Amino acid sequence: MATDLEYINLFNNCTISPLKSAEISRIIDNKILSNKSRYQAIRNKLLNLTEYTYRNACFFTEPENSFLEKNPKIANSFFSRSFSDTGLFSETSGIPWYFIACVHYRESNSDFTKHLHNGDPLSGFTRQHPANRPKIGHGPPFTFEESAVDALKLRGLDKETIWSLPKVLLRLEQYNGIAKAYQNNKINSPYLWGGSNLYIKGGFPRDHVFSLDYVNKQIGTAVILKAMENRGIINIPRQ
Repeated sequence: MATDLEYINLFNNCTISPLKSAEISRIIDNKILSNKSRYQAIRNKLLNLTEYTYRNACFFTEPENSFLEKNPKIANSFFSRSFSDTGLFSETSGIPWYFIACVHYRESNSDFTKHLHNGDPLSGFTRQHPANRPKIGHGPPFTFEESAVDALKLRGLDKETIWSLPKVLLRLEQYNGIAKAYQNNKINSPYLWGGSNLYIKGGFPRDHVFSLDYVNKQIGTAVILKAMENRGIINIPRQ
């Protein structure tokens, strides 16, 4: 686990591998940006954003049914549309949508049929750690969104109020678990730095088995964020 300054320096010194540039662009365009609204919806659920109807916005009291029956066009179109009050919140409120997107990519290759917890199928409770999730009051199958909310709350991420670059990188590294094997061998976690000059080899080919020769081929979450910043898609505050 790095200090805030160390995380910032690592990010600043991160150079994306030219051999990985095309793959990273596909991940950003086809997996992350194309599903941005779904990641934002999860963020909004954690903020407990409510939905207001045009009926709420235009009337101090609920219109009587007799009024709606006499005005079917209004009832069927004007009142039926709804909007979310996301505009009342800044983009920096709550868990950043790109944080959720990066976790989703690493845990299940952005598969919406898998739990955000660990990539197990949504058709049942999670089997791997953390097991027997989500705990949401009903059994399987689960939607991706309700399971994702459970996964993020389980780690207390909904309680975070500051999402600076060091905090984003720390929480990403913690999501996968900070392995002492990386620290003992002075290896930067591939969960963050895979696909850059900051990671060459070393990792876990399977659970609890570390190998200095193993190469984790997945793109790191910090590398994805660096590429997104380079393209002007996001701007992560440094403090």
